[in-house]
Amino acid sequence: MRSPMVRGVVGSVVVALASLVTSVVPASSWVASVPLRHSLAGRMVGLTFMVAGLGLMAWAWLTVGRRVMAGERLPLLRMTACWSAPLLLAPPLFSRDAWSYAAQGALVAEGYNPYDVGPGVLSGHIIEAVDPMWMQTPAPYGPLPLAYGGLVAHLTMNPYLLMLAHRLLAVLGIVLIAWAVPRLATACRVDPAFATWLVVLNPMLITHGIGAAHNDVLMLGLACSAFALALTGRWGTAAVVAGAAAAVKLPGGLVVIAIAAVMSPLAGRVLRFASLVIAGAVSVLTLVTIGALTGVGSGWLGALDVPGLVRSPFSIANLIGMAASGVLGWLGEDTAAAQALQIVRLVGMVAALGLIAWLSLRSSIHYAARAVGVALLAVVVLGPSAHDWYFLWCLPFLAVARPGRRLTTIITAVSLIFTIAAPLNSSLRGATIPILTTTALVIAMAVPLLSHLRTLQPAQKVPVTAA
Repeated sequence: MRSPMVRGVVGSVVVALASLVTSVVPASSWVASVPLRHSLAGRMVGLTFMVAGLGLMAWAWLTVGRRVMAGERLPLLRMTACWSAPLLLAPPLFSRDAWSYAAQGALVAEGYNPYDVGPGVLSGHIIEAVDPMWMQTPAPYGPLPLAYGGLVAHLTMNPYLLMLAHRLLAVLGIVLIAWAVPRLATACRVDPAFATWLVVLNPMLITHGIGAAHNDVLMLGLACSAFALALTGRWGTAAVVAGAAAAVKLPGGLVVIAIAAVMSPLAGRVLRFASLVIAGAVSVLTLVTIGALTGVGSGWLGALDVPGLVRSPFSIANLIGMAASGVLGWLGEDTAAAQALQIVRLVGMVAALGLIAWLSLRSSIHYAARAVGVALLAVVVLGPSAHDWYFLWCLPFLAVARPGRRLTTIITAVSLIFTIAAPLNSSLRGATIPILTTTALVIAMAVPLLSHLRTLQPAQKVPVTAA
């Protein structure tokens, strides 16, 4: 398998086949009867092949990156399509969220308000694979994916078909990212082939985006498109698209920082603030209008704390809060221990909002992409909830912000680790042997791949190569 194209396709096929063993599926699905799923040894075989397939994709991606940076012209978008195709019909990878999307669409179709009740009010096959943690919680997502899910659920209540429908939204998101990233890179004087490799062909985007069918990818695609539209002078349209991004997940609306920078690239803080207010107002109006037109409403704003039920170690606020809570509990301060996590999370969000405000007023057009990337990263690491795929939020914006060798190495390393370690997710919760086995496999696979990062050197100027 000397060709990275072939290596990536083989890796993707292996991942798709392994998902028949490792992914959580409805009990009524034929996949649930696959023999390997019913024994620890069989599940270990599935996890081994899963990590091996992810490693092949990561290896192929690194190989392509070195060739792109050497100035070689490669069909990057065709590679992305080929590596993604085997995952289109596979069960959701690494996460049960796609099954929750299906159930929440069924809630809309059945006349329930998904911001008032959880999937637990339903019965039958539609809720068989929903994570029990989310069975009684309201939906924290915007009106766009819920209204779309409700429309599809009017046609079918088959959870697998509903999951595939939401995967189509992820495909749309990647198409939008693939359209916007080269244009953003060119505007920021970054090699568009380099940016396309780092973002669009990134196995983290392919596996967490298409494989897991997360609606974060649609949010990201709309946000990138809004920035690209603003660069053409269509600021009003860009602000509307930013509102649509926020109507998927609220952080997508932070792209208004870049839109405001494009509207007044040389202006002082007063005019920059005015531009930010105008772009923000159009985006908020779009968000409210979408909620009203779809009939879903804006009740999701009250459910934004639902993801915080998971105490993710990727959030600095969670780590500090849990440490403080543990120390206070050890000292016998039970009341303070119970409040410590919430207080630290609040401080983290205030710090993130302060940083976003500072970036909004100081960023110029040349630094607009980096400002949005840093703002989204701040929301992830300082917010109350962070999952590995949340780091996709800042990926396109940092990739086109003239990243030097150090930032490129960090982005590449994080992408590799979050790709290969993706099976270490909630579906393995409490499964000690699978977790230890997968961790050992990840380390064995990641170490030799990470050793090749020193050979990566991004091209800063726009050359003749293209995606």
